[in-house]
Amino acid sequence: MKSVEESFSDSKAVLLIEVQKLEVVRNEDNGTIKYLEAKFKTVESIMAADNDINVLRTYSNCGLDLYPSQKYLVYVPKESTVENYVSRCHGSFKYLPQVEYTRAKLDAVRKFAHNKSMKKGT
Repeated sequence: MKSVEESFSDSKAVLLIEVQKLEVVRNEDNGTIKYLEAKFKTVESIMAADNDINVLRTYSNCGLDLYPSQKYLVYVPKESTVENYVSRCHGSFKYLPQVEYTRAKLDAVRKFAHNKSMKKGT
């Protein structure tokens, strides 16, 4: 797992999202699952991307368990073999407002972003 600082520096966007729709994308040659693709709405943009991001993708052991109507804090990496790939290994996590641990994690991300923007302004 990466630190908040590492996750930020490797990301083109940091977003609190709510998954709207989830689709399975399969390999054309053999029908195996290639990745899951999520359409989402942005609840909070902690670090906005230069270009709009309309879908997120996840797969593998590091992949997020995405479910419609659930919220996630996602770090969208600048570079990945799959565009807009989000994973636990990059620091992304499911946000459960009723769980103190995830509230604290989100607060730490917000605090880091705030401090980063304050340093940029000086």
